[in-house]
Amino acid sequence: MNTLKKTVFLILFSFLLSSCGAITKSVANKKLTEEKGAIPVEFGKDDTTTMIFITHHRSYNKYLKKNVKKIYKGKYEFVTESEFLEDEKYKNTDIYRFIFDYNYQSAGYNYSKQRDYLYSVKKFSILDRKTEKLYKSPMTSSYWSKLQKVYLQKLNEKLISEQN
Repeated sequence: MNTLKKTVFLILFSFLLSSCGAITKSVANKKLTEEKGAIPVEFGKDDTTTMIFITHHRSYNKYLKKNVKKIYKGKYEFVTESEFLEDEKYKNTDIYRFIFDYNYQSAGYNYSKQRDYLYSVKKFSILDRKTEKLYKSPMTSSYWSKLQKVYLQKLNEKLISEQN
């Protein structure tokens, strides 16, 4: 009987995890739009533009590279922040106009310790270097890779629609 309880628990737990990821994807599809301020208005209008994806730590880079290669169909480069700042070629805002990156946003409170944050989540954004406007994702999620995939799909859709 104990094995049955564990099996049922694992099945329910797995379902819960997968359904939370599905919810993230569904909400992201509605919120990651040009109208909601997540995608630059000028994005995709010039087919010579190369998107810069800033790389960070190994586990993030693994998923970033996998997701971009699988989903994004525009021109792109993966660059560390220091490479971006030091290499002269990235000063050209006609070619390297947009930067896809994230910052950490604190989430979850520990009320017993005067509102200490329990954890942080990634908040994705795109910087338009010509206008110096930052387009932020209006949502975050601990399922950041799923969120990133939807963001890339939305960017790809915009890119394709502008070039047709």
